[in-house]
Amino acid sequence: MKGAANLAAQGLRDVVHHQEQAAKPVRKASPRTRKLFVVLHGAYGSSFLSKFNTGQLADGQDKGVRMAMLVWDSALAKFSDDVVELAVERIKRASPEFAPTLPMLEKECEAATPVQAYAQQQGWVALPAPPPAPHPAFQRMGDGRDWARGLRARHEAGQKLTPTVVAMFRKALGQEARTA
Repeated sequence: MKGAANLAAQGLRDVVHHQEQAAKPVRKASPRTRKLFVVLHGAYGSSFLSKFNTGQLADGQDKGVRMAMLVWDSALAKFSDDVVELAVERIKRASPEFAPTLPMLEKECEAATPVQAYAQQQGWVALPAPPPAPHPAFQRMGDGRDWARGLRARHEAGQKLTPTVVAMFRKALGQEARTA
């Protein structure tokens, strides 16, 4: 009798456990990941989904595909939609005959992610660029030495030039080649 009672109690626990599991909401992958699987299935056919098929259906969907979607969803959550889209397009061009794996897609997403400078990562605000320095006016002669006159005018206006540049424009204009 005890054996039958134990079996009945176990059966009751199984029924209660099954009802509790049925009451839990089923976690689904994000719309982005579901769309990604549709795109990859469209591009690579059944060879993409067959990697994950288990043959066990739950709510009309293969359990293996659903679990794979959840894993991919979690792994790709750190990337923006634009980055994932760009990575998928790159993979489709580079490997049109073989469906990508999650590590392949993650690697391509990392490569497609725009690089940020340290200041951007810290959220620092960039200062506006300084206005361009005005070019001082000088009289053009049209004799091939106007470049030297322009440099002399900038130097006389207070712009810092290297000693070599100063020596070059002085020599070109017939002044003595000395450094400032």
